[in-house]
Amino acid sequence: MGVRDDLNAIPDDLLRTGRVSEATLVFMDFRDNPRRWWTGIGDLDVAGEIWSGVSDLISISDIETTYASTAQPVSFGLAATEKMIDDTQAAESTVHGRTVAIFGQLFCTQADLEHPAWHPVGSPFAHFVGTMEKVSYSFSGLEKGSISLACEGLFYRRTTPPRGLLTDSDQKSRSAGDRGLELVAKYTEYETRWL
Repeated sequence: MGVRDDLNAIPDDLLRTGRVSEATLVFMDFRDNPRRWWTGIGDLDVAGEIWSGVSDLISISDIETTYASTAQPVSFGLAATEKMIDDTQAAESTVHGRTVAIFGQLFCTQADLEHPAWHPVGSPFAHFVGTMEKVSYSFSGLEKGSISLACEGLFYRRTTPPRGLLTDSDQKSRSAGDRGLELVAKYTEYETRWL
């Protein structure tokens, strides 16, 4: 069942009660210890997995949607102590190139006869799937520091090698004489008008 079918299956009377809310779920496939967390408090059981609440300790940049041929990276931020930064620098190899996924999940915020409060409504739907890339650090004063993790999605820099999957030259190098992508560059920033 797709996201649209899942959303259409939610009873209209439940949606109109004002008891449905959305939370963000994040899966990070660290090499040694994959983590699942959400932007609330406490643990949630969703899709057969336990997601740990981090409240507002970790921030997520905006996820931009565009019809252009590339997309912006997504970054995670964390206020950190010097020890946390040292620990993160030592563990950088467990992060680089590993999968990250950001999901939306609808919840019913009040208990009913069959379910506790904050029970999932429908299935999680993906907002972003990509890889964890560069970790950067900054300090402001002796005690205040921050950690930032940049993540690249499928469409980030997809027109540049070695990810140039939708360029005419790459397609012709894979299949000589193929003309299927020769107009992609022309329509990269083109807006289609639907009448």
